Amino acid sequence: MKTLQYDNELDNAIFFSNYVTVMKDGRMVGGGIIEAYDETEVKVGDRHYSRKKSTFIVSPAPEACIQF
Repeated sequence: MKTLQYDNELDNAIFFSNYVTVMKDGRMVGGGIIEAYDETEVKVGDRHYSRKKSTFIVSPAPEACIQF
């Protein structure tokens, strides 16, 4: 799983429609597809999250089955 920090990483997540888990203080607070972002916030689904207070991680969607 990859943490998104830079604008180009957020652009790629939007372009490839990557599912993103949003973490804050070690807890999952949301998830979905990134719709937009600016220098202070990232819009994931219908919610806005602070870029400074949240961590954005590319991860499999919750309903995805992963086989090793």
